[in-house]
Amino acid sequence: MRFGGLGLAIIAVAAVTGAPVLAQSGLLCDAFAKNQDGSWQATRNVAVPGPGRVFNVNQGALFKPGGSFMGMELAADLERECPAAVEAAAAVATQVELPKYAAPNGNIDTDKLTCAQFADLPPDDADFLGTWTVGWQNGVAKNRAINVTKVRETIRGVAVYCKANKDKRFVQAVDVVMKAEKR
Repeated sequence: MRFGGLGLAIIAVAAVTGAPVLAQSGLLCDAFAKNQDGSWQATRNVAVPGPGRVFNVNQGALFKPGGSFMGMELAADLERECPAAVEAAAAVATQVELPKYAAPNGNIDTDKLTCAQFADLPPDDADFLGTWTVGWQNGVAKNRAINVTKVRETIRGVAVYCKANKDKRFVQAVDVVMKAEKR
């Protein structure tokens, strides 16, 4: 589906102004997410330009490759028009979920976990592991209080450290970041 026109100018204006990112066709790319199976899902209610009119798409609507919506191949259009969403989906596909690092008994030896492995975790798993580890370290130090903001900052610091030091162990990263925060 091509609607031509000022698509590139609109994208440039959106990048400068922070407005929603429009594809050349007028699709709101940030209103869709690409799934690992190649389908696309609307992340909110959105108006989609079509031949001769605009169609309303409800949040959660799913568009599969090869499928047709009101005479349009929306999945193919999104694939072509929204490269940032395609790249984001590819990045998610390379992530490894935390349970995959578990031993047969179900336990994860965090002492053996590397920064490279931590950096490849999905955000929710990284937050979970970081929170558990910081809590464990605080427990060892007999600190029974939790400062949510500080824990989140520590986890972000560990993520940054691990991305720059993938050869280090995860627990080393936690130690380095927590010691730096105490200064």
